[in-house]
Amino acid sequence: MCGIAGIYQNKKIYNKKDLEAAAGKMNTSQKNRGPDDEGVFVDVKNGVALGHSRLSIIDLSKSGHQPMIWQNGSILRTSDVPNIGGNFRTSDVQTLVITYSGEIYNFLELKKDLEKKGYKFKTKTDTEVILALYAECGEKSFEMLRGMFAFGLWDGKNQKLFLVKDRYGIKPLYYYSDNEKLIFASTVKALENSGIILVQKNPDAYIGFLLFGSVPLPTTTIKNVYAVPAGHYLVREADGSQKLIQYYEPLEFFKNKTQNFQDNTITRDSIRSLLEESVNLHLISDAPLGVFLSGGLDSSVIAALAAQTIKNQRLKTLSIIFDEPEFSEEYYSDLVAKKIGSDHRKIKITKQDFYDSFEEIFEAMDQPTIDGVNTFFIAKAAKQAGLKTVLSGLGADEIFLGYPHFRRAELLRKIQNLPKFLKSPLKLGSLFGDKYSKLSYFTNDDILSFYLGIRGLFTPQETAKILDTNVQEVNNFIDKLSHQLQHLEQLHPIGLLSYLELKFYLQNQLLKDTDFMSMRHSVEVRVPFLDHPLVEYLSSLPANLKLKNLKTKELKNINKPLLVAAVRDLLPQEIFTRPKMGFTFPFQNWLREIQDTKYQIQNTKSHWSRSWAKAVLNKF
Repeated sequence: MCGIAGIYQNKKIYNKKDLEAAAGKMNTSQKNRGPDDEGVFVDVKNGVALGHSRLSIIDLSKSGHQPMIWQNGSILRTSDVPNIGGNFRTSDVQTLVITYSGEIYNFLELKKDLEKKGYKFKTKTDTEVILALYAECGEKSFEMLRGMFAFGLWDGKNQKLFLVKDRYGIKPLYYYSDNEKLIFASTVKALENSGIILVQKNPDAYIGFLLFGSVPLPTTTIKNVYAVPAGHYLVREADGSQKLIQYYEPLEFFKNKTQNFQDNTITRDSIRSLLEESVNLHLISDAPLGVFLSGGLDSSVIAALAAQTIKNQRLKTLSIIFDEPEFSEEYYSDLVAKKIGSDHRKIKITKQDFYDSFEEIFEAMDQPTIDGVNTFFIAKAAKQAGLKTVLSGLGADEIFLGYPHFRRAELLRKIQNLPKFLKSPLKLGSLFGDKYSKLSYFTNDDILSFYLGIRGLFTPQETAKILDTNVQEVNNFIDKLSHQLQHLEQLHPIGLLSYLELKFYLQNQLLKDTDFMSMRHSVEVRVPFLDHPLVEYLSSLPANLKLKNLKTKELKNINKPLLVAAVRDLLPQEIFTRPKMGFTFPFQNWLREIQDTKYQIQNTKSHWSRSWAKAVLNKF
């Protein structure tokens, strides 16, 4: 996990000093993402500068330095390249340069295949494998990568710059482009701090934030700054032309149904095999590694599988506990830690800790969000424990249908399809308090209203009032976004909701916030549940199979029955039968007790997320 940045300008308006300075500013802005090493590559004749701030995870030696230069089949050190940024021109020979953040979990397998074709490797990094694979397969190489990644790759011979993002948007990648230049970075703040783009606030981002609780990608808070979408890559040519190309679309797996889905044994064994393979791959690390263990099912599964794989040492696990007993999961995390024999560490967080960290939490937010505070504290604890990378149970609820609203999805879609006169009372939901205000979304029959009725934070009327704008402006934003979802009409309501959770809540909020908050403490978070073979297999299963109860006397009416069936031998039964509890803090209690004019936090009976959203909005 690192900070990446770069510039490609087609009109020769920058000299070497200017390019280095801009890349250096972006590196400095992203120092927390990579405190172990730093580098800048400049090819001034082609108008290219790449920057990198490194967090060393694979191959901790200096040979993993980035930007990494690959020339005619060999990795070069910067000192090996004569007059880099001066007389050196990367288009004179086959030269590839990369600045890369993430982990390629199948890099050893890819490396073996490339070695059989005659490629020789100087380093033990996955970075070098990406370069060699591109040299061999070109753009087709991007879909061969298994993992979480965002990188900028300069193809000097063909004078093309590629910006590549992983399948589900685990790693961030943002860019600004105009007729003269393309600039990219891991964070929006780095682009702002580059000093070479015009910074103007984007009203759509704030509308999106209040509607969803996070800014929906590819939108950002800065006009003309966008995120590279998940499963896409952007290619920029020497003449300034560019195009965005999609190499992966998870939707096809929601349409294709597995033939053997009625055989529970085959399904259970397949899931177990895919989980074990994913966790095994995610444990590859040359730096200290551990697991976030909340005591919930998802993190407990990852911890148990990891402990099963690591046999020559005790697995390190971390959990957060509170003084408030109704929020503390200490009993369950202790139960799991004892079962798997992990080296377990518990960190207590208090209301005062929360308040004292406000400023740093806001600083860690690259984009406004109501989420991520939990990750901020657990990542801080991981750093204090000496860990550089940690496995998380993130993503399980989206692919195993763990949220309660999955069981209501069919009913809610039916309500949307009722005649208008039968739905009209839903408009009065706000009369019964904030909790019911979102019912008004179901008076519309479009897909986005279906989703906002479930995941929405504020209604269009509330959003307009907070932003002091016209409701029509908010509705225009909704209409534009809704139009992009029309092709999903034929999906089953439960499959539709699962797909939307991947595209919106998971990508725009959970993954983005996990990255920002963990990287604030220079900690890498890995998400084994989002290994694409596992996600694809589960997405192809019918919804009723993922939601139906197990036919056992001991386990009835449990959450995520397919996951439980696959791992029930690994964990105490209490983990399976306990009520579902999200990985959250006692925000409701704490925010009610805090009244602070600096952050405009008010004592309110509203859900904590609404109060917190207004405080976040004030900071942005």
